[in-house]
Amino acid sequence: MKFFTLKSVTVWATLALSANALAMDVEFNDAAWDGKKIPEGQQCLNYDGKSPATPSMTVSNIPTGAESLVFVYNDVSNKRMQHGGHGIVEFALPEGATSAEVPRVFGHTYEVPVGIEMVAEYRNRKGEVGGAYKPPCSGGKNHLYTVDVQAWQGDSVLAETTVEMGRY
Repeated sequence: MKFFTLKSVTVWATLALSANALAMDVEFNDAAWDGKKIPEGQQCLNYDGKSPATPSMTVSNIPTGAESLVFVYNDVSNKRMQHGGHGIVEFALPEGATSAEVPRVFGHTYEVPVGIEMVAEYRNRKGEVGGAYKPPCSGGKNHLYTVDVQAWQGDSVLAETTVEMGRY
């Protein structure tokens, strides 16, 4: 099942246009996520992942007026899995927020934490289970995984930061 909303279509169109947007600060809350190597067990279930999920994050320096944060998960080493190929989720911000603690989103499921909404499911292979987030799944081929963190106000991106999650 695929969900496409105006925001998911706009996310795709904005990826190329948002290079001039302001940057935010993003930190992983778990030291195992060092941005260099995907932590053991956080790969997809096909490669023996153990309850794989996105890292929880602290996002700061969020521009005034931002209503939500959108997280675009990518495998930049695999053309088919770039531009949100590993899923796109949105986190609603309280009014006036300039920082936010964003919870983990578990992989291979449509169940997401309260305050998070799936914008676009990950691109799956035929016969593979879908979901909001697909954990790194290259089989250890040293692919680079990133997340584009975007601050949105209405249909506009106010800021964007790309963070390296690590290699797997």
